[in-house]
Amino acid sequence: MIFYRSLRNPAGKPRSLATIRGLAILTLVAYPAGALMRVFLGDNLAVKATGLSLVLASVIGLALLAGTRLNRITGEQLTQLDEYERNLRASAMETAFQLFTALVLLGIVYVAIASDKGWWVPSGYDEWNGVFWGAFLYSLTLPTAVLAFRLRDEDEEPA
Repeated sequence: MIFYRSLRNPAGKPRSLATIRGLAILTLVAYPAGALMRVFLGDNLAVKATGLSLVLASVIGLALLAGTRLNRITGEQLTQLDEYERNLRASAMETAFQLFTALVLLGIVYVAIASDKGWWVPSGYDEWNGVFWGAFLYSLTLPTAVLAFRLRDEDEEPA
């Protein structure tokens, strides 16, 4: 578990719920799009640069999510949260775990089928490294994304 603690602003950075949702979507969509673009669209320098830009945008999205109040709820030590935040966190973590597990199982099924059918499977250090960092990014982002999409706009605290 990666814990987040801000001594200057323990409530987290005041970002709107819509902004947090947008950052979560950017983070979760840009990484696989950029990584797959680099794998499948050839050795063209422009394609590689675009793919790398998408991966970088995903990492920037994750960095911007890191200080938000929703990320504080999903990433803070339990003793630092009140009862309401603990309940939000437990629900978000449960759903995020289920989604992450489903994605991993789908990936394993794909690799099993692809290896028999001759489709693309990751090979070599660079491609497996990309898979690892994608899984790591998803494990960090999914709890906050689930919480952001579970909350209603009325639940948002005033900034």
